[in-house]
Amino acid sequence: MSAPNLPAGAPELVAAIEAALAARPEERILRLSHEGQSLVVKRASDQTRAPWVTWIAARIAGSLSPQPLPRQSLALSDQGGLIRIEARRLRSLHAAGVKVPRVLAEGAGWLALEAVGDTLEHARTDRPRQEWDDLLLRAMDDLAAFHRAGHWHGGSQVKNLMLWQGEIYRIDFEEDIGEHLPLAVAQTLDLVLLVNSCLLLDDRGEAAWQAMGEALLERYFAAHPAADIRRCLRRAMLWLRAITFLARPWRHKRGRSLRRVFLLRRCLERVLT
Repeated sequence: MSAPNLPAGAPELVAAIEAALAARPEERILRLSHEGQSLVVKRASDQTRAPWVTWIAARIAGSLSPQPLPRQSLALSDQGGLIRIEARRLRSLHAAGVKVPRVLAEGAGWLALEAVGDTLEHARTDRPRQEWDDLLLRAMDDLAAFHRAGHWHGGSQVKNLMLWQGEIYRIDFEEDIGEHLPLAVAQTLDLVLLVNSCLLLDDRGEAAWQAMGEALLERYFAAHPAADIRRCLRRAMLWLRAITFLARPWRHKRGRSLRRVFLLRRCLERVLT
């Protein structure tokens, strides 16, 4: 549970975190407890995107925008300081009333946050299918409300949504790409990431998951009927059609990630027509 009486950045908390980091150098994510406060400590990642991934992602993001993007947006910055970006974004969102973990402490190359339950992915293990589907629809409602308030996530996959005290919390705000993109483009990327991450999470079959994907998209647009996001999605269909055309030789041997792309295309085609 949260411990509001624990001052953020208290010296004894910082000392305990740095001791734990020194004792467990192989772990990037540490779960700790300090004076009754459960917290998560993240080290800065030493991994960066491959240049070709950055190039493709930049071109896709640029193609979604109705106007030329600023030069820095196409760089999709891989520079250091992602932990500082996340700390800044979390503080700003928390101050705006968004359900995100509170920043408890920050140091050189690490960030400590209050623990906020388990991921939605983990929550499905002990729930009947209908309850799990309702939770996914709630996640879509939450994204629509988040977007209506003028926010963007950058990592809106199911793995970055937490269930805590009956509420959905958002984690993982290391991306800053949305600060260089038109808001509609950043929000479109959020929507695509969430729907894609929801698909094929169990063995109900592709037809049933297509129906669920369409329901998720319709739920979003019922709560947030944003014409600019629809336009961005129609532009994104050009990329999805190209990807699925090139991947056709592997369509019967594809893994779950590629199967999701085919399924996402079908869902979008049905909802956008």
